[in-house]
Amino acid sequence: MWKKKGLIYSCDFYGTGYAQDAFIDIIDDKVWRIYYSARTKDVVSMPHCIDVDADNPKNILKVYDKPLFYPGRIGTFDDNGITMTSIVTVKDKKYIYYCGWNKKVSVPYALSIGLAVVKDNGTIIEKMFEGPILDRSKNDPIAVSAPCVLIDEGIFKLWYITFTGWKVYNGRTEPIFVIKYATSSNGIDWETSSKICIDSSYDGESFARPWVLKDEGVYKMWFSPRGPNAYREKDGQHYMLDYAESKDGLVWERKPEKFNLTTSESGWDSEMIAYASVIKQNGIYYMLYNGNQFGKTGLGYAILETE
Repeated sequence: MWKKKGLIYSCDFYGTGYAQDAFIDIIDDKVWRIYYSARTKDVVSMPHCIDVDADNPKNILKVYDKPLFYPGRIGTFDDNGITMTSIVTVKDKKYIYYCGWNKKVSVPYALSIGLAVVKDNGTIIEKMFEGPILDRSKNDPIAVSAPCVLIDEGIFKLWYITFTGWKVYNGRTEPIFVIKYATSSNGIDWETSSKICIDSSYDGESFARPWVLKDEGVYKMWFSPRGPNAYREKDGQHYMLDYAESKDGLVWERKPEKFNLTTSESGWDSEMIAYASVIKQNGIYYMLYNGNQFGKTGLGYAILETE
């Protein structure tokens, strides 16, 4: 059984509270670095991090108040915001994969995937390229987002969101997206396909931020489904958390019966739980996740003991 351990952090640099899409980088036995994306009042996502006690993640050791890197110059793929979503170690470097935000005319926004490299023990991050490493293409014609990367058997494996369309629901144009898979030999140049890992089970169902671990030969994914109707509203079809498993990382079976975490009766995660990331340490799964209003109330964590 997953057990909630409470709220860790709510960012107040911009007066908004948001601390979205958090994930852990294990610095050493005592310190975990939590990367997250804050949001300004102008709805621009900015990358930040905090250091926490590995034995008690609610004990914050250090808050880094400056953005780790910045949106691109006007006209580039990330000129309207940066949302970090995963990290991998590549020899003596660490790669951070992120979403770049662009405003559009015919639809509200588009997303592409960028890559940055960690320097100076993680507190300085530089973009590897001014342009995206994965963008809309023949296999992904509208937008791509939310990359989760693993290095497995010498191959970089990427699970990501691809947009399948935009539709009008209750007078509002909303995106629809599913989860796909790509591979790479270097973490930079990706081979995509038309195959879908997890597809919508009803009209308008969409999925945010897949997170994948390979554990004892099984690929395990936590992801956030939502419906298309009023999902921004208090009583709408909110993002919630779900779970799936795969033998090969490509063909997945949703297994909601194996995952029990849901909203609380009151408080910061009483309306929504979403954007999970998971690590496994010493037989314990640690999950970071966001609560109400897409992370406006901050990030918290839960644990699952397996030994």
